[in-house]
Formats: sequence, structure tokens, C-alpha cells
Amino acid sequence: VWRYLTETRGLPGRILHLATRHDLIREGPKGSAWFAHRDHAGRLADIEMRGPGWRGMAAGSDKTLFHVPGGSMSAPRLVVVEAPIDALSLAVLEGPRADTLYLATAGGIGPGTVAALEALLAARVTDPMAELVAASDADPPGDRHAAHLAQLATAAAVRSARLRPPHSVGDWNELL
Repeated sequence: VWRYLTETRGLPGRILHLATRHDLIREGPKGSAWFAHRDHAGRLADIEMRGPGWRGMAAGSDKTLFHVPGGSMSAPRLVVVEAPIDALSLAVLEGPRADTLYLATAGGIGPGTVAALEALLAARVTDPMAELVAASDADPPGDRHAAHLAQLATAAAVRSARLRPPHSVGDWNELL
């Protein structure tokens, strides 16, 4: 899995060390990376699996959020992407920023994902620096994903913004 994430996906070791320190990634069968999705209380709710030729979610689990802390879990800036590898990639591209919690939704935004995002937004509603940044892919599905995220931020009375990868690359891992 180290070879897949560093050589194939281009992630530097320092971000993988951060992720393993927070128990976010484990090695699965056949060199696959297993990314922990946690609910609004921080409990493991799902495992997203990515490998060189496949991807999927653990059977019988609830899709929520993958979290990569740039700083603390209470950081005011929430950056939401579609896939854990993009969350890790954007964290690398940004430093990672200490004021940011990088999140991935595993593509779609289901009920568990909405509940987790609403809880994170509610915890930040009194913070004047709070912001939800939709950093979805640079394609029509990514734009729909970003629009849904903006609606959640508006409903929670938290600022929102769109951070879009360049069209020439499509997503943050390609840019990295």
C-alpha cells in the first residue's frame, strides 16, 4: 500500500505518516489502502477501500466522512473533497493548513455524510472564521457535489467557498 500511495498516487511519506498517526489508513488485501470514515461522534462507521485497479466501501457500513486534520479537529475551515486520496493530496498542496480539517465524502453525500457535516458545521456556527470550502473535482458531478455542500453551509449559517482544481487536471491528486 505504501508503494501504491507514494509511487502510483504521488503522495509524500510525510502526509501518510500524519494519516497513520491519526489511524486514518490501514493496509488491506492485495496492496489496497483502507481509509477510515468516522461519524459525527468520531466512531468508525465505514471503510473506503482503494487499490491499483479497484475501489469500494465495506459491506454493511454507513458512509460518513474521512477526516485529515491539518491542525486540530476543531479547525474553523472545513475543506470537502470527494475521495480520501484527494483530501490527502490537497492537504499536501496546502501545507497542510493548521486552520483546516480536510474531509472526503466518498463521492456522494448520503444521510450519514449529511449528519456528519451538519454536526461539524453546527460546532463552528459561532466561530467568525468558520468556512466550508467545497473542493470537489473540476467536472459537472464535482460542481453538483460543491452545490450540495454550499446548500449545507448556507443552512447552517456558515460561509462557503468553491476551490476548484484546474480543468486540465480534474482533481487534486492529478494536480499533485
